[in-house]
Amino acid sequence: MGTALRGLPSLAMGIILLWKHRTFNQLRPGSPHYIGLRTILAFVVAGVISTFGLCLYYLALSLGGVTITVPVQETYVIWGTLIAWIFLQERLHRFALGGVVLIFVGLVGLSAGQLRGQPISPHWFWAIPLALTTALTYGISGVLWRDGQLRGAHQSVAIFLQFVTSVAVAFAGLIVAGRIPTLHGATWRGVGAFLASGVLSGVLAIYCMFTALRLMAVARVYAFSSLTPLVATLFAHFFLHEFLNGLMLAGIVLVSIGVILTQVFRPKDERQA
Repeated sequence: MGTALRGLPSLAMGIILLWKHRTFNQLRPGSPHYIGLRTILAFVVAGVISTFGLCLYYLALSLGGVTITVPVQETYVIWGTLIAWIFLQERLHRFALGGVVLIFVGLVGLSAGQLRGQPISPHWFWAIPLALTTALTYGISGVLWRDGQLRGAHQSVAIFLQFVTSVAVAFAGLIVAGRIPTLHGATWRGVGAFLASGVLSGVLAIYCMFTALRLMAVARVYAFSSLTPLVATLFAHFFLHEFLNGLMLAGIVLVSIGVILTQVFRPKDERQA
């Protein structure tokens, strides 16, 4: 249910952006602005894959909590960078590669430190492979997003295709699983929480992510987004009272240094959509 509700604000934003920018012609086969079936399928596949990953992410959170799930999930920085290097031929510059390595080491330190805390469930260890699978789906989706935009798709079209697919897949999953009745039993507070999450992480964050992927290489976009474990860990510690130690703080420092290295040494030949 959460996956379906969370995608609705983003879908609404995609429809509004299509109307605002008058870019619906990119989806009409007879139009001279048509972006082609291959480009459309890139966003559709990204929507299917990322929705599957989001379902696993929610399951991982319920088993391992924020302090275990979020840092492991953020390894999509690595997967996205490697996949973009292979399929988009994006260059791995020395300093950028070093920054990504530091980010990975920092995330490992964060995860190792968090494992010394009090697990929220006896099955917390399942959160690690679930979050890793989520990371892989996000890495693949990010590369597909950038590939589609490099092929000429407007940002509004990209967002619309991504989330119309995501919402359709999520509701189809509810129907197949026979869980549609859970929508009637949901509390207004729960529904509001999922919708608010969709506005913050779906509308604001995704709009910024698509803009970044249009202007910058996947490696740098994902390096910036790797600040997520820093923010999430601190919020989880101070507001949810989850465990935090020196090893985790060291991991946060390494992640920050990695982000700086990746941003400061920006290649001059970086492609833009």
